[in-house]
Amino acid sequence: MSSIELYLSDEVIYNVMGEASAKGTWEKLEKLYMGKTLSNKLTLKDQLYRLKMEEGGDVMAHLNDFSLCIIDLIWVYVKYKEDDKELLLLRSLQNSFRHFQTTL
Repeated sequence: MSSIELYLSDEVIYNVMGEASAKGTWEKLEKLYMGKTLSNKLTLKDQLYRLKMEEGGDVMAHLNDFSLCIIDLIWVYVKYKEDDKELLLLRSLQNSFRHFQTTL
């Protein structure tokens, strides 16, 4: 049993039983849950497009959330040009950052 399997629920562990290594378990989990299906891509894109920084929220936490959305999309082969990512990030900031958006 790999160390990864210690943290899996009974429903999930059933899908990876028989894997001899942690690497094999991880790859099986990626196939199951990080599928590159159209549905998964659309869900991840929707999460990115709906991402909004809360008024008074932490900027660094928001930047981290934004980066994680982009990384998740890269895993399913969705790529954005740098200027598109910049626009998405600016649009996700709270209204108090409008002056910053206008300056750029």
